[in-house]
This record gives sequence, C-alpha cells and structure tokens, in this order.
Amino acid sequence: MENHYKKISSLVYNSTKPPGTSIDKDLEFYKSQLLPIEGKVLEAGVGNGRLFIPLLKYKVDIVGIDKSQEMIDLCKENLEKENLRATLICDDLENYKQKDTYEYIIVPNASFNLLESREKALKVLDNFYYSLKENGTLIIDLILPIEFKAGSNHEFTHQINGENIVVKNLSKEINWVEQYTINQIDYFIEGELKETQQFKLSWYGTQEFCDILSLKGFKDGLFMINYGNKTNLNVKTITFIFKK
Repeated sequence: MENHYKKISSLVYNSTKPPGTSIDKDLEFYKSQLLPIEGKVLEAGVGNGRLFIPLLKYKVDIVGIDKSQEMIDLCKENLEKENLRATLICDDLENYKQKDTYEYIIVPNASFNLLESREKALKVLDNFYYSLKENGTLIIDLILPIEFKAGSNHEFTHQINGENIVVKNLSKEINWVEQYTINQIDYFIEGELKETQQFKLSWYGTQEFCDILSLKGFKDGLFMINYGNKTNLNVKTITFIFKK
C-alpha cells in the first residue's frame, strides 16, 4: 500500500486547509522555532504549502519536498497567487538526501506517520541525518490513534470549482501489534465514485521514537505535547526536537 494524495484528494485538502491554515496552532509553533534562525530549512511533506507559504512570507529560507506531484502542482499555484518563488522537489523522502545542507528539517502534522513501513521510516531518518548540518535540528510531529474506531464512517460535502464533492471516510482497520491504522476514503462527484485511496498511518510510542532517534545518531532530544497548548487536554500531537 502506498500513501499518495491524488488529484481530488489534493483539491479537497487545498480547499479545506489553504496556505496559512493553522492546525492546533502548529503554524505559530513553527514560526517560533524558525523565525530566529539563519540558514536553509527543509519541509518534508510540503503539500499545498499550508505552512510553507506563510513561512516564506516571513523570509525563512525554506525548500519543500513532497512525493505527490498533484500536491506540488497546487503548491506552485499557491505560490504564484502570492507572487512568491521557492524551490519545490517532487521526490520520495526515501530517495532524497543532500549532505550537510540544512540547519532545520521539519516534518509537520503527522507527515512522518504516512511513511508506509518501519524500514522506510528508518531509511528516511538516515537521510535526514545525512542532510542536516552539524548541530542542525530535526523536528517531527507524530500523532496517536486515540480517537480511531474501526468501522466508523464520516461523510463530508465540499463545493470545489462549482462541483459538489462528497467524501466518505471509513476507519477500516487498526493493528495494535504492528502499530498502524488504515482508512479508506472515497470521493464522489454528482453521485459517481471518482477516486478511492487508502491511507496507512503508522504510529510510535513516545519513548520508542526517542530511542529510534538516538540510535540513528540524533542527540539532545526533547518532546512536547500539543505544541505546548495546555488547554487541549487530549494528547493529539507529540513533537520531537532533536539535534544532529
């Protein structure tokens, strides 16, 4: 199974989460981390530029990478609307590395959870380590399946480009031993099924992921819950901040 944003799913994401949208105050968090620094930043899983474009506006020297060409195309369109230019790379994180290039690598909003296997995740961490400058910083957001209920369905309707798009999201499977969930998402236009995708999200225990990062050579690590937002009582996002 390959996690991949296709044409309609990318359009729905762009419509519901346009550039500048903050999810649980993640934009504010990343601004606080990146605005004081000088040097190049890599956003892994740039998507439509939801965080990338506002960070560019704040003069962050940032490069974006995503394996979905559909998302890269949307990000380019969104950049043009803002009269901005930036480097965007369409590639799989498993393949991409640039020696000693980045001061920061950020993987916001559970993009790391979308890596389909542990083997792939470990390879990506090796690439991140290789691509960071000495004492560079890696920030990864992970989510836990706290609200996942196998068999539950959710349906949403969006009007995009004059068309009604109905999205049906089925929480299909949870595997507690191998630590992943699978959702099947169907996209209907005028009652006709136009696109289907399955998303596999892998999750990690907090200490488990700290140990993985340490084994990969990262150091001086810490983690925070919900971007430090104490008003959110549920543990939704755990952010890991480690140095090379």
